[in-house]
Amino acid sequence: MGAAGNPQGRSGTRGTRVGLLRVVITSSCSAITLRQNGGRSIRVGCMRYLKLLLLGLWGHVCGVQAGLPDFQAYPAQGERLLLWVASERGRSEPEQEAARKLAEQGVEVWSLDLVNAYFLPQLPSSMDRVPLQDLTDWLRSAQASGKRVTVYAVARAAVPVLRAAAQLEPALRDRLCLLLMYPNLYTVAEPLAEPDFLDLGSLSGLRVKVLQPRRSAATPWLPSMLDHLTQLGATVGQSMLENLRESYWARETPTEFEEAESQRMDAMLVNELNTWECK
Repeated sequence: MGAAGNPQGRSGTRGTRVGLLRVVITSSCSAITLRQNGGRSIRVGCMRYLKLLLLGLWGHVCGVQAGLPDFQAYPAQGERLLLWVASERGRSEPEQEAARKLAEQGVEVWSLDLVNAYFLPQLPSSMDRVPLQDLTDWLRSAQASGKRVTVYAVARAAVPVLRAAAQLEPALRDRLCLLLMYPNLYTVAEPLAEPDFLDLGSLSGLRVKVLQPRRSAATPWLPSMLDHLTQLGATVGQSMLENLRESYWARETPTEFEEAESQRMDAMLVNELNTWECK
């Protein structure tokens, strides 16, 4: 599933199939009956069931926080691996389609939707709750593949990605390239005022290129952002995307040009990978 020529990606982590249970709660809640499809019924005390339920939920949360995040893999035979980290709004269908097209062109894609992987609300502040160790281990796992790894992160998702990269060993960070689509790295951003930027850690050795839609309200702050990344040690570059707004591929009322560009995101990314000095 998800190899070149196959339209579907596959999960990057394994899941466990569980039997379907039906819960019957009496009006007094003195007892609960658990009925398993095709099996017998089990009657347990209400308080005991609630304790089991809470323990199960706690174990599930702990399991989510540990190890690698759940991602969608689009395997390919080429030498490149693109780690696609969706914005705080989640993964969109045009992004999934672009990942499928990239795999067909020999670029393997690991697509990560952080708000879905960690059951977070679709808010910029949710990116502060992503376990950085999980993300750092994910970057290490990608680099262990032996392929040339580039991370493509959108909007506020750039924050945990950069912080995870800062935790890498210098030798690994030197081999990593980041493409950031209109990254939101601000602590405070007010119109007509210079923004304040987040502390992201040491980015020494990291190569970063910002893809900036020209019609974004944040475009005037791009020089200050590039300066901030440079001060943290990164080697930076930029690419201006003309006649486009932020999240142009997921807008309810896109322009004709934005709609056309949303169908060729794969071509835009291949062009950036081919022309950028980060190889």
